[in-house]
Amino acid sequence: MKEIDQLLKAYANEKLSHAYLFEGDDLETMIETAEAFAMHILCQDNDQCKTKIEARNHPDFHYVKTDETTIKKERIEQLVHHMNQLPIESDYKVYIIQDFERLTVQGENSILKFLEEPPSNTIAILISSKPEQILDTIHSRCQHVYFKPMHRHTFIERLVAHEEVSKPVAELLSTYTTQFEEARQLNEEHDLTQLRKQLLQWCDRLLKQREMALIGIVELLKHAKNRRLQLLALAGINAYFQDMMYVKSGMTSRITFSELQSYYESRAQQLSYRHLTYIIEQITEAHKKLNQNVNPTLVFEQIAIKVKG
Repeated sequence: MKEIDQLLKAYANEKLSHAYLFEGDDLETMIETAEAFAMHILCQDNDQCKTKIEARNHPDFHYVKTDETTIKKERIEQLVHHMNQLPIESDYKVYIIQDFERLTVQGENSILKFLEEPPSNTIAILISSKPEQILDTIHSRCQHVYFKPMHRHTFIERLVAHEEVSKPVAELLSTYTTQFEEARQLNEEHDLTQLRKQLLQWCDRLLKQREMALIGIVELLKHAKNRRLQLLALAGINAYFQDMMYVKSGMTSRITFSELQSYYESRAQQLSYRHLTYIIEQITEAHKKLNQNVNPTLVFEQIAIKVKG
């Protein structure tokens, strides 16, 4: 059953919660679901009412989001003030807070007080792709709605269609995240075309010229200067060898770097399942070390040395 169907069933059975916490990587779907649920609660089949919600000018509907790193306490206090008032046009009042993890501690505490003693017929929908950053006391006062991760191919298609990202770069980003905001930020701030070129070249050297792979680490890290880019590079490298495994297993529809399929088909036959599995294991271990703040040069050197062995 889809998330929206679960919510509509709860409404039909008069089992609405006063607070919902939407959790998942697919922010776009969570927002669409939250708005659809709000429309159902406030409007039923009233199209004029739905238009007001879409335009964000329905008196009983409030939507909070920010382009800044945090949602300030003052913004939340204004919201709480509005939500403590009686509904004007509907039987309920609904508020949605996008990227709830961006609230300051003071803002979370303001919401917490509101959740502990919510006004009647008031429903909160909190949306978060990083629920681990939210206070446990807020978690305990919400009904959780878990959203499945967006399928990687769907993410790539939407990224190319809506975010002006090239397909090769979108494929690389899909190995690291399925969050549009994070993908957009990475693409805007860094030259991912060059990073992709360097990491694919490094993978090729790892198999053909392993000594050159050791030398090539310097150039690779020039394009992966910070931890996020290094983790992105590792995710791309892992996808490269996972693609080889998929091709070798006849599952070509699952490969990430689609334009490399012909290359994979010619190269994969020369590699055993055992060797590919070993390489992927080394990359997984490298990922753990990078997250433990081990020097990135040492991390990539260990991959090259161990794969060579």
